[in-house]
Amino acid sequence: MEFLNLFIAAFVVMFVVVDPVGVTGVFSALSAKIPADQSRKIAVRAALIAISILVFFAFVGTWLLQALHISMPAFRISGGMLLFVTAFRMIMGYHDPDQVDSEAGSYKDRSSIAVFPLAIPLMAGPGTITAIMLLTSEYTGLLGKAMVLSAMISVEIIALLFMLSAAHFTKVIGSTGNSLIARVMGVLLAGMAVQFVADGAFALVDGHFN
Repeated sequence: MEFLNLFIAAFVVMFVVVDPVGVTGVFSALSAKIPADQSRKIAVRAALIAISILVFFAFVGTWLLQALHISMPAFRISGGMLLFVTAFRMIMGYHDPDQVDSEAGSYKDRSSIAVFPLAIPLMAGPGTITAIMLLTSEYTGLLGKAMVLSAMISVEIIALLFMLSAAHFTKVIGSTGNSLIARVMGVLLAGMAVQFVADGAFALVDGHFN
């Protein structure tokens, strides 16, 4: 019963941090004009990359950041800055592949969106990495870590299923609706990015004076 409660608690935390619905909105915007078979491959690749990253940080994340002398607040700030770049591009309409192709060095390989921004920083960003590191550090036993990792993988699979159904959603709302949602999601992502930076900066200042 204890481990079931641990799984449920970890699942809720990871679901809130990953936000599969929000990830699907971003995926829908970025893959609007990408062929369906390619977008499915991108979704699967993003999920696999995110899971791999989180499993890695679950076991060696704390040691790695300490070895590189990187604090978690600094990590959150960097993630927020990366996320803001994506938000700006979505608001300005740069997610449109027609505009992307005309921009040198800008998403030239569309499959790269699986790595950034889908896997990093959305599905496995600073908040998600922080959550998995904190959860696994609280439970040193093998079974406890297994429950946390199982909860994380379950959330990422849910996000994948949501992304795989994004094409049907796009067909219903049309190109105009998709463009509108892309910009609304961009604004929300910008707010999330600023929050990441603000939380990281506050933690840095608080840690410096305490």
